Amino acid sequence: MPGVLSPAAPVFFGPRDFLKVMALGLLLVLVQGSLAAWLGLAGFGPEWALVLAVYVALRSDLWVAVLASFFLGLFRDVLGGSLWGLHSLTLVLLIWLFHPYRARLNFFSPLALAPLVLVLSLVGYLFIMTPLMAILGWPGHTFNPLPGFFVSSGVTAVTAPPLVLLLERLTRNKDPRDD
Repeated sequence: MPGVLSPAAPVFFGPRDFLKVMALGLLLVLVQGSLAAWLGLAGFGPEWALVLAVYVALRSDLWVAVLASFFLGLFRDVLGGSLWGLHSLTLVLLIWLFHPYRARLNFFSPLALAPLVLVLSLVGYLFIMTPLMAILGWPGHTFNPLPGFFVSSGVTAVTAPPLVLLLERLTRNKDPRDD
């Protein structure tokens, strides 16, 4: 169908919605990076790019979700001061692995969404980012990422349901198939 990015998605998710999510992602990553630096909590804040990528994966086809994940990860890498490509690769792999299972449960329920985000965040940190950082030797041999990863994953899981509710309001459109 023309204009529909995913015929299986529960709600119409079009190009405008994609741009809204990208703009919100850029804004949230800017806030996240500047607020974390100002408070001295770098590495302990929520990963809002992950929540936005999961939302797009729940609402669209795989190629749209992977594209959104790449750009959200790139925003996070560039504005967050991390190694370029680290968050992009992590988000793309997570969403690519998660996407086939998105239709099995109602992840829009807060009781399902928060644990999903917690698990995806921990998997991304522990099984994708940490090995890559160890291989690259970045940021150094004295760096212990585990406390920050667990705190960040927990904060991300707690903030995911309100952020998804905001995204639902921003991207709620009338489905053109209903006409």
